[in-house]
Amino acid sequence: MTDDSKKIGIIGGGIAGLTLGCTLLKEGIPTIIFEKSSETASHGAAISISSNALRLLDRLGIFDSLKEQSFIHHKAIIQSPKKPICEFRSPMVLTTRRQTLMALLLQQYQSLGGEVLFNHSYQEFNPSRCEITFKNKEQYVVSHLVACDGIRSSIRDEFFTPKHQPKYSGYSAWRGIGKSNLQSIHFSLGPNSHVVNYPINKQGDVSFVAVTKEEYEFKESWREEGTLNELLEDFALYDPKIFPEMDESMKLYKWGIYIRPSLKSMVSQNITLVGDAAHPMVPFLGQGGCMAMEDAYAFGILCKNTNYDFIKTQKIYDTIRGKRTKKIQKMSMMQGKIYHMKNPVLVSARNAVMRYTNIPGNDLKRIHEYDVEEAIKVYMYTDGHAPSSPASS
Repeated sequence: MTDDSKKIGIIGGGIAGLTLGCTLLKEGIPTIIFEKSSETASHGAAISISSNALRLLDRLGIFDSLKEQSFIHHKAIIQSPKKPICEFRSPMVLTTRRQTLMALLLQQYQSLGGEVLFNHSYQEFNPSRCEITFKNKEQYVVSHLVACDGIRSSIRDEFFTPKHQPKYSGYSAWRGIGKSNLQSIHFSLGPNSHVVNYPINKQGDVSFVAVTKEEYEFKESWREEGTLNELLEDFALYDPKIFPEMDESMKLYKWGIYIRPSLKSMVSQNITLVGDAAHPMVPFLGQGGCMAMEDAYAFGILCKNTNYDFIKTQKIYDTIRGKRTKKIQKMSMMQGKIYHMKNPVLVSARNAVMRYTNIPGNDLKRIHEYDVEEAIKVYMYTDGHAPSSPASS
């Protein structure tokens, strides 16, 4: 039994776990990350990050390095499968490879003195003694356990909703990275489907996500490979030129998009859920990763502001994050319905709203302007829990 009772234990070394680790260490709070894999990996996927998360990465000291290896957007173009609909100025969004973000987070975490133990697959947790046991027979005592272990979180299953398994959302998606001179985010909307393309660096690498609404429950796996011909067959309605240039050597992946029911609470005795472990969501607003980063940053700041009072930290965290994430979950599902309309009258009305109003950009702006640190300050002061010194801006 290893005594790490002064450290917060984090299960999962992905974006959520690394963001939390960096936040805690910058606040002077010791932590340790346990990762089941032998290394951090993301299987070639890309990610879009909006201002609500970018400002947090800036406070953690990695935004400048991330920006150099990524692409910044201020405009979005929308079309039907073969005809333009509109373009609008959008709030700033950064797009990049997931591996680029994770590598920078890991580098920052380790530079702050953080420790990651790989090949540690979670087995069980004793909440009354804060003891974690792993399948490699290693055991650790920590001060608190934070589960950042994704949609199939073993900790969520064990302590929160054992009967609420992930369920198929009705959507399946393709993803890949090819070459193009595209300089903005590009949406193509069709009946029961849509395609999103976006450059992820200045070297011409363009990521795409192509989503279909279908009854068949496709396998939930980020590693299930498909072929270019299969992709083009699934999206035969679209002009194939909307996809970036790809050859047979480029890997394409298809996976089913799964969700879980909302939790009444994201906390339990000595356990806090963060990111997809707490609230997996469909990706149609590009907010899954951003919500995970907001969660992680919020929990880290609250630990400092409450002077490690985990009961108080959990209460505030659950209140602030529960309200925010449930709202984004619902909005993301609604966005999928808007994208996939097939009734000609409704499609025409949707396109008119996009073409002649500022509604799409304004909706995104409200999501992106949110600052989780400001939300914490407002809550703590208005509820009589003012910290001894305000959190850094």
